[in-house]
Amino acid sequence: MPAVTTVRDVLRLALPAGTTVAAGAAGLGRQVTWVATLRATLPAFAELRGGELALLSVEAARALDSRLTLATLVRRLGGAPVPVAGVVALGAIGPEDIAAAEEARLPLLKLPDSAELREVEREITRLISDYEAQFERRSAQLYDLLTQRSLAGEGVAGLLDILAERTGQSVACFAPNGELRAQRGRGSARVALQALRPSGRGDASLLNQQIWVEPIGPSDAPTGYLAIAGASLDDWDREAAQRGAAALALELAKEQAVQAAEERLRGDFVSGILAGQPGDLTAALQRGQELGYNLAAPHVALIITVEDAGPAMLARLSSTLQNELGRRNLAAPISRRESSVLCMLPVPASTRVREVVEQLRERLAAEYPTVVLALGTPATGLTEWRRTVAEAEQALLLGRQLFGTGRVLAFSDLGVYRLLVRLRETPELWTFYRETLARLADYDQRQGAELIKTLEAYFNHLGNLRATSEALHVHRNTLLYRLERIKEISGMDLDNAEEHFALWLALRAHRILSTLDEV
Repeated sequence: MPAVTTVRDVLRLALPAGTTVAAGAAGLGRQVTWVATLRATLPAFAELRGGELALLSVEAARALDSRLTLATLVRRLGGAPVPVAGVVALGAIGPEDIAAAEEARLPLLKLPDSAELREVEREITRLISDYEAQFERRSAQLYDLLTQRSLAGEGVAGLLDILAERTGQSVACFAPNGELRAQRGRGSARVALQALRPSGRGDASLLNQQIWVEPIGPSDAPTGYLAIAGASLDDWDREAAQRGAAALALELAKEQAVQAAEERLRGDFVSGILAGQPGDLTAALQRGQELGYNLAAPHVALIITVEDAGPAMLARLSSTLQNELGRRNLAAPISRRESSVLCMLPVPASTRVREVVEQLRERLAAEYPTVVLALGTPATGLTEWRRTVAEAEQALLLGRQLFGTGRVLAFSDLGVYRLLVRLRETPELWTFYRETLARLADYDQRQGAELIKTLEAYFNHLGNLRATSEALHVHRNTLLYRLERIKEISGMDLDNAEEHFALWLALRAHRILSTLDEV
């Protein structure tokens, strides 16, 4: 229990929702010793000892004495030798009343028109006599209100409105990666919340604003963060943040359930197109239009995967991708697969699709460091969707071997591999491989040699012996010996242009054929 109960405590923990500070905000820290109500006979307030919170009806005061205006009462109560802590009024408050309160530096609080003075008096008395019980009661009421508003469909924004109203502070909701999702506030607190990137529970300070962050959902895997900011925070602010985070966890779970249902619908839609017959395409175009997609436009397959991603992470990845596309005004069908997410990305009219995908990779990598994006080539119609998906799959499989994962893996970058991958399971490619490189590969495997690695370095450096030996960290004589062994074992002469090219092509076929066990 705090040492004293202040006018601010009464405002937040006893007075009804909708009560506003009409004047005298600088005095909200005044101590409240008790509550005094307007009497039915003059004097209007008797035996005041100072520190009381004067509770009155403007209309009742005028009925008691037509000369007894609110401004008159404020001057008398605020100008007493031991003044009251503040005035709580039910009824109209005019400019003269506000001016009188500001002059007396006396908090003047305006009750909502629906307020019952007896109930207000009871709530204030409860707070003063048993702060902790009233604190818990108000906390439970706040949570009930938040959950009711969530069930009523007011969403994240509606819950933030309530928290800002009940605390008088600025509040914000953040995504799991710390990105601002929605906020309610003003001034320095609003700017501070915009700059904040929360990553866990606790205190923070920005722009002379005190901030408290509460995780939404499980602390080890939050679905977001709630932050409250102000010049100073107290126990009620932190309690409201905790209750707000609990209500937001339910709201976000509801959102995720809706998104999951929509995702299944869209995923089934994409799967249906990929498995469909040409006769189904007209119906697919119509259904796509109903879902907000323009399937008549060119699309390109984009496959996104994260290392060791389970169903929960893939769901988050899908949701993040959907949000990022929404920011770019791109309506794209998305289908969650066993270990990846497939997005049929509409080809932007004004920008290169590669640029858009690079931006997506940069954004996703901030939240998912091991994310990999693979891109097919544009499909002009639904009949080509299977082709662009297959290309994205091949880019994912081969691109990681060729280029690593620090870039978008595009099928268009595969060069000659685009031809070889189509021959991967043909007898012609296997025959060619056996006639050129197979003996060398077998020798390397049996002897633990590095002749294929040597051959790759030799081709990568265009036959330059010095550059090749430096890349392999071997002496020039060692390199010459290895090249001679390559000639003896393979039966291919690197000085012969035709056989030189055959070995170069066989090395690329070697990479392609080694992926057969991975598909």
